[in-house]
Amino acid sequence: MAKKIEAWRAYGPRIDLGDAITREDFIDNIVAATNQSKGSILAVLAEQDVQIESALRAGRVIHLPNGMRLEPVGKKDGWIEVHVRVNSELVNKVNATFRGKWLNAENIGKNEAEIMALWNADHPDNLIEENESVPAPAAS
Repeated sequence: MAKKIEAWRAYGPRIDLGDAITREDFIDNIVAATNQSKGSILAVLAEQDVQIESALRAGRVIHLPNGMRLEPVGKKDGWIEVHVRVNSELVNKVNATFRGKWLNAENIGKNEAEIMALWNADHPDNLIEENESVPAPAAS
């Protein structure tokens, strides 16, 4: 019997991430846009990393000038995670002008039942039960 996650992996809409922009390309783009030297850009970014690390290690929330927010979050086991929140204006601009490629774009907006139906239609020998439940944790 198949699991719901298999259907979402197979049929769920997701972005085709394409090739990543390398560090070198990123730096070169900034150099071209600002007319600053590569060394100057590298120095500023390196110092930004130092300042971010220092503030996070001190337990401080950081609000960057571009609207990004970084926050250290303590976990029960003593591990520190860093949560990053991107400026909502940036997110809105990306959504308004997105030119990337969607995989399974035809399934955007479909609910769980519709995705499960797609799986079941294509995999009659490996159906997903309608009432698939998550097993309860074992008692200790």
